[in-house]
Amino acid sequence: MNLLCSESCGLDQVGVRLADALARVGTGPRERILVTGGGCASSVAGPLEGARHRVPLGRSLPFALGLSLAEPDRQIYAILGDGEAAGVGGNHLLHAARRGDRVRVLVVNNEVLGAMGGFPSPATPRGGRTAVTPSGSAPRGLDIAEVTRAAGAAWVGREIVSAGELLDALLVEFATAPTFALLEIVAPCYPAFGQWNGFPTPESMREALERRAVRGRGTDSAGTPEPRATELRVGRLWPPPERAQ
Repeated sequence: MNLLCSESCGLDQVGVRLADALARVGTGPRERILVTGGGCASSVAGPLEGARHRVPLGRSLPFALGLSLAEPDRQIYAILGDGEAAGVGGNHLLHAARRGDRVRVLVVNNEVLGAMGGFPSPATPRGGRTAVTPSGSAPRGLDIAEVTRAAGAAWVGREIVSAGELLDALLVEFATAPTFALLEIVAPCYPAFGQWNGFPTPESMREALERRAVRGRGTDSAGTPEPRATELRVGRLWPPPERAQ
């Protein structure tokens, strides 16, 4: 991912913000191990200090599980894109959440396989156009956060990349959350998605993403988020506030 692209999507700042959150909670480089796969999301690890492993795409979570067992005194972070989390590594995500693996997962969701030039990902919204699907993607997009919650994760959150202090606060909560924990950060990808869907500039795509973010709406009796169309319920999604005490 080149610098111009990272400035457009905001991923150049996600790693910086995560590093700041880890410093605020007192987690030093010797206390953590970072695991990344491929794609744009791997660039988030750039500003982070600590032992780092880059593994084949789709194998980040099994590798992270092994590290958590071999290094019980260190915190394990896996950084995935939506293609790995919901696609080639999706089964691993479900079972990691179900088992309660001692891993914290940060998913960068740009709703497209951006590093592959525009293939739709499992998270691409229905009707979303890419270079490979110029007439629009037919399937409904997968809600990564909700699927992870339903699988049994102890903590689930979601925020948009441009949320500023709200994202900072959620990153701090993520860094201290019980495991298995997943934080989904939704980011715009203008080259592979935005320009194919009527956005004239990267800024207009980011503004549209901000309008999709919904804060403060409740859950149903089962604690299930209530998304509408392409809206994104953001903040801590699980456990709900009354259960987080």
